[in-house]
Amino acid sequence: MLILRLARENPSWGCRRIHGELLVLGLKVAASTVWEILTEDGIDPSPERASSTWAQFLR
Repeated sequence: MLILRLARENPSWGCRRIHGELLVLGLKVAASTVWEILTEDGIDPSPERASSTWAQFLR
């Protein structure tokens, strides 16, 4: 399933980002459906961001 593939290949993406990418691809899926699929597969739908903040990145 594309949702699970996107989540596995992009571990920093949350369900909203995945939902947005699906819309760009022309696939209309509700954000809540993305959340449900990730949750059912044991993937945290809103992962903790390990990366730096935008301000830290700019420094």
